[in-house]
Amino acid sequence: MGGTEMLTGRMRTRSVVGAVLVVGLIAGTFVVTASNRGHAAARGFDGTTITVGGLGLASNFLPGASNGAQARIKAFNDNNEIKGIKIKYDGFADDAQSPATALSEVRRLVTQDSVFAIVPALSQYVPGDFITQQKVPVFGWGFSPAYCSPKPTTSGWAYGWSGCQNNPEAPVVPDGGKTSYAYVSKKTGKQHPTITLVSNDSEGGKQGVELAKIYLAGAGFEVTGTNNQMPATAVADYTPYAQAAMKGSDGKAPDAILCILSTDCLGLYDKISASGYQGTFMSPLYSDILVKALNGSAVSTLFVPFSQQTAGVEQLKQALDAYQPGLSAKVDTPTFAAYASMDMFIQALKVAAKGGVSKITPEAVQKAASTMTWKIDGLAGPVIYPKASQVSYPWCSAISVSDGTKWTQVEAFSCSKKQFKK
Repeated sequence: MGGTEMLTGRMRTRSVVGAVLVVGLIAGTFVVTASNRGHAAARGFDGTTITVGGLGLASNFLPGASNGAQARIKAFNDNNEIKGIKIKYDGFADDAQSPATALSEVRRLVTQDSVFAIVPALSQYVPGDFITQQKVPVFGWGFSPAYCSPKPTTSGWAYGWSGCQNNPEAPVVPDGGKTSYAYVSKKTGKQHPTITLVSNDSEGGKQGVELAKIYLAGAGFEVTGTNNQMPATAVADYTPYAQAAMKGSDGKAPDAILCILSTDCLGLYDKISASGYQGTFMSPLYSDILVKALNGSAVSTLFVPFSQQTAGVEQLKQALDAYQPGLSAKVDTPTFAAYASMDMFIQALKVAAKGGVSKITPEAVQKAASTMTWKIDGLAGPVIYPKASQVSYPWCSAISVSDGTKWTQVEAFSCSKKQFKK
């Protein structure tokens, strides 16, 4: 998702799905020569097979989440990346966008299905206390508080390919408006273009707007309006929210409107574009399926756009097609998010496995992840832990614009380590 970079990863599950992106995989086989003899059994690992399961809102993330996860698993298994070890996918548990359901499903995955780790975790409601008590590594999209700590830490159990995305306790925010500002500033010729933020009245939506105000102003925008009036439930008519966005708080049409939501951005943009608005509308909804509906709008992605022919993007597409022929043509944000999550888990797993099969434990994987730097060259990252346990570090993004038939990158993928004080 992402009209503005930081927004993409930080919304409630419903608000996040747009955020946009697909993850590619770095080639290369990591071989561990270790015998399974003498292996001390660990939950979810019988000495040859590691079982993992996913979590998130099924209606938002499937089938992409399962496709992305299983494509990365197939590449791992086929290429024998850790000699003698296979990964098994237990499926994607639906959290029904409910904290109680998320806890129940994670408890089921751990105590009944005996999963080694929760991957991919695309839920706003990752149960932090439970995964810590049960020592369950979690790898996913870091918009749940479980990924975050008031200050950098190595003791967490949840790790995100984009780092901690929503941390109201952090004293700083990352440089989430850098590429959006570069695009709008060039387009308008203004040093301080105006921008209005739109989200819903959920706690996550309000937090997202407050944080966005800081990083957008830090980047150079003049924030002239915020609107959290849209309900978190189904919206029957987007007209009043579109009208409010186009007026801002000063009664003037802003140079840019940032929608910090997911699929609601479609209904909002439909009304805004029909009104003849001439500014830039930004959302997190990067998908070829939506390119026509979002004609004339911009998106921010936390990865290299799929339109680019980089090694990372091409390797991602090859892995998807190897799993299911033609799947690369359907690549979307959930596919990327799941693929990235699984790749991050695999990278941590390889570090844990260096000491031999007996060293593959949830604790060893957590330890490896707590200080890792994850990236896929030409596709996503880096994200640097433990700093990324507080806020995304660094912040990486690109901007693309739709002409109704395709997305064109207008601001290249780049990263910033700058942070702003709250």
